[in-house]
Amino acid sequence: MIGFILCSLALAALVQNQNEFLKLLTTPVAVGIGLTIMVGSLLFGYLKKISTVTWHDGFATSCLLIWYGYWVPQFSYDAPMFFFFPLYYALLTSIVTLTLINKSEYFDHESVVHLRYLEKISRLDIRVIVGLVLISLLITRHYMLYPIAMTFFIVRHTIIACLEIIDR
Repeated sequence: MIGFILCSLALAALVQNQNEFLKLLTTPVAVGIGLTIMVGSLLFGYLKKISTVTWHDGFATSCLLIWYGYWVPQFSYDAPMFFFFPLYYALLTSIVTLTLINKSEYFDHESVVHLRYLEKISRLDIRVIVGLVLISLLITRHYMLYPIAMTFFIVRHTIIACLEIIDR
């Protein structure tokens, strides 16, 4: 999910510097582009036309774009969440990518068995988490709901990506 990491860092940098480009991200056109990318990612992922990592990256990046564009008018433009949440997403995704996903081919047998068991008993299927993320984008009154949903999405992505690498 390198695109998501880079977009998160770019958004945090733009917000920190109060760049003029941020005004473009709050336009209906930017939100429409985000929605188009989101629907395309979900559709192509469902139809198995693109890899899981690619559609997860497209979905997460488009959600970030929609989140910023939809939420800034609801809150103050200099609200700390618009700087800290993208940094949190970039840090979390970088850590799980470097420490788990990139090292998953070296997992021992017992770790793979535990990972498969965790994936099997997990109550949150990726479809449920995607639905939770989409609903959390609409509920601006609970500003912590979206970061929690994205955290679940990132954790679930990590499990799926590790198992795909192991199964190759």
